[in-house]
Amino acid sequence: MSELRQDPITHDWVIINPDRAKRPEDKGATSPACPFCPGNEHLTPEPVDCFTDGDRWTVRVVPNKFPALSPQSQAVEAIAGKAGWRRIPGYGYHEVIIDSPDHQLSIGTLPEQHVRKIVEMYLRRYHAMCGAEGPVRQVVLFRNHGRRAGTSLAHPHSQIVATPVVSPEIRWRLSEEMEFFDATGRCGLCHVLEKELAAGVRIVHATQHFVTLVPYAARVPYHIQLIPRRHHPTFAEVRPAELDELAQHLNRALGIYRRRLHDPDYNLVVVTPPLDQLHRLANHWFVDVLPRTTTPAGFELGSRINVNIQTPEQAAAELRGAKSEPEKKR
Repeated sequence: MSELRQDPITHDWVIINPDRAKRPEDKGATSPACPFCPGNEHLTPEPVDCFTDGDRWTVRVVPNKFPALSPQSQAVEAIAGKAGWRRIPGYGYHEVIIDSPDHQLSIGTLPEQHVRKIVEMYLRRYHAMCGAEGPVRQVVLFRNHGRRAGTSLAHPHSQIVATPVVSPEIRWRLSEEMEFFDATGRCGLCHVLEKELAAGVRIVHATQHFVTLVPYAARVPYHIQLIPRRHHPTFAEVRPAELDELAQHLNRALGIYRRRLHDPDYNLVVVTPPLDQLHRLANHWFVDVLPRTTTPAGFELGSRINVNIQTPEQAAAELRGAKSEPEKKR
């Protein structure tokens, strides 16, 4: 059974869960034992949601077999740790969203219409988590691609986790967004998007509803963000037409990563406010994608200041130039 412990000085929350060490791992190639491949459905828990095409599933969602947090933990009484430090049961939900039956195809290589199904499933599971029983305060939707990004199974998939706590880092971002709004009367991300579109130098792709750009202070080489043009604070409020374009932007951007950067490991996170700390005028959700092309070292870990070896303007120019390149045969 997992538990959450809070650092007594920084108030950071940490999940303590030795069972996560039991997760299976593969070497990236198609394996007869891959639990996400067709024919191996018995190796995962029963699905909680799926899209089908006839008698074949196309996108499948299952509870994580080795969850970081579990709804069963709600039945365990909260107890204080030593010296009164905070310690609570590891309550929450943890699901896996499997892209497709194909072990080799992912968001960057699947047809765009299939990617549309994946992002629609993202929204469905986000709504399901928001309405789950128990003290859910934050829903984190993310994708780890490759070993350096933290994935243990190569079959393309995303994950969604509902937590009963909100981290200090998320609180800090919310505070900064509200401070910007109080000072200017504007959403900070709307302001940034307006300036970036006017400058154009860091824009990778822009359509009616979405903009893909390299942020001005990109943390790593080829760091990108996918930002909705319409101001709305939370992913829960995305519209069908916006989902269409989100699928297009993800398909295009991750396809460029694959062709231009030789399919790098990356982390993708849907950045959206906690459920109980929503500021409708200050918050603005977006998708953050960070390739793992470099490794943080002592300075980054000690200072929490990233060192980026590439200018954002150079990254955007390269990614714009790559968007029409055909994928090379392997």
